[in-house]
Amino acid sequence: MDGSSNPVRVSPDPADEIARLSAENAKLRAQVGPAAEHRAANRWRAFFAALLIAVGVLLAPVSVVAYWTKGYVNDTDRFVASLAPLAEDPAVQAYLVDEIVAVVNDNVDLDQITSDLFDGLASLDLPPAAKNALGLLQAPAVQGIQGLIRSTATRLVSSDAFAQPWEQALRTSQMQVIAALEGDTSSALAISDTGELGIQLGPIIAEVKKELVNRGFGLAQNIPDVNRTIVIAQSDALVQARTGYQLLNVLGFVLPLVSLGLIVLGVLVARRRSRTMIWAGLALAAAMALLSAGIAVGRILFVSSVSPVYLPSDVAQAAYDAVVPFMNTTALSVGLVGFTVAVVAYLAGPFHGSTIVRRGTISLSSRLRLAAENAGVSTGRFGAFLYHYRRIAHVLIGLGAAAVAIFWRPLPPAVIIWTAILALVAVLLVELLQRPPAEIRPPAGPAVPPPGGPGGPPAPAGDTAQNATLPLPSDPDSLRGQTGPTEPLEPIPARELAD
Repeated sequence: MDGSSNPVRVSPDPADEIARLSAENAKLRAQVGPAAEHRAANRWRAFFAALLIAVGVLLAPVSVVAYWTKGYVNDTDRFVASLAPLAEDPAVQAYLVDEIVAVVNDNVDLDQITSDLFDGLASLDLPPAAKNALGLLQAPAVQGIQGLIRSTATRLVSSDAFAQPWEQALRTSQMQVIAALEGDTSSALAISDTGELGIQLGPIIAEVKKELVNRGFGLAQNIPDVNRTIVIAQSDALVQARTGYQLLNVLGFVLPLVSLGLIVLGVLVARRRSRTMIWAGLALAAAMALLSAGIAVGRILFVSSVSPVYLPSDVAQAAYDAVVPFMNTTALSVGLVGFTVAVVAYLAGPFHGSTIVRRGTISLSSRLRLAAENAGVSTGRFGAFLYHYRRIAHVLIGLGAAAVAIFWRPLPPAVIIWTAILALVAVLLVELLQRPPAEIRPPAGPAVPPPGGPGGPPAPAGDTAQNATLPLPSDPDSLRGQTGPTEPLEPIPARELAD
């Protein structure tokens, strides 16, 4: 040995080291296992919550369309009220007049009838000048007859007499629309197997025929019963429209409930419900905004697909604008409800900004209630009852605002704004009128003097209050006079001071 003092290291036994490491590993597993399982469970909850809300939000636009199908197409009064103004639209009136004149010209050969008439007159023993005059009058006579037909149709379509039966015709057409969508090809409004959507002119032509006869145009009697159909659109999608209508008509009431139920279930499954409710409300509002944008784009696609092959562009625009407002208003209402839910969830959630707002509101309401109590004004038992059921009151306020947004038709912006303002005022009134138990003061009684004091009951024997001593100030010299003793003062019993 070289005399150094280096210690000799002994290698640990491998078996002991393995046992020690195994014990530590088991201990760590016991600590980490429950936490890992908890995190995995939270991830699965978040996944299922997101899945349920996503499916519910995706079904929301389809639910609005289904609700429109059941609440608009099947509602005769609503259908008539939306399409009745078309009778006063100049573009629609001009289109009807053109179609009426075309149908009459197709079914009555005015040129042949006029030619036969003038040929018969020319066969008479007329002077040569008269025969030449007849030849010159033949073309103007045809134009005059066509002018008479057009003026008669224009007079009928633009008169008040046409506006009155127009509503009744719409009621009949509404039933024919339903029949067409259900596959009944015998109705006036029919969808053919090739996807053509058309309106029969038979009833209108009959009215024009009657008016022409009344105005002295006897040739109108030659107009046969017309079963011609004006094709206003052609699309392969119209063939599937019957299937889609029947499906949406069945789901018109069920699908909105399913969509809403999936969203609510997703919020309940989520662990952070406030945050999830915010995202669900915003997603629903975004879906309704996309639906409204799709309706606007659909207007462009509809007009471009039917015009000018079937309908003039202004007539197509008027027809589309008369049909979609109910769907657009419903989308606006549902989107407003989703946005309101997101705002309420934020204000009621555990967020920094919402906490500041709630504390300020609660503090202000508490000060106002205290001032009212000092002035002798109190909500009494009603306030205590309202405090106990304040959550239910908030839910009822929210349901009332949602009912206004969903069922008020039409829904102008003023109604939306006033509904939000009144709901906010109602929530603030609930906060102001409630009476928390901490603010309920006990009934005031007569003042009772302290035991052992003047006019009060004698203090019991051994009461520590009688032997209590007054505490001395921190500076004992403050109790001495300028020439007083220098030794510290003894505490003075409280009974001696009272004496």
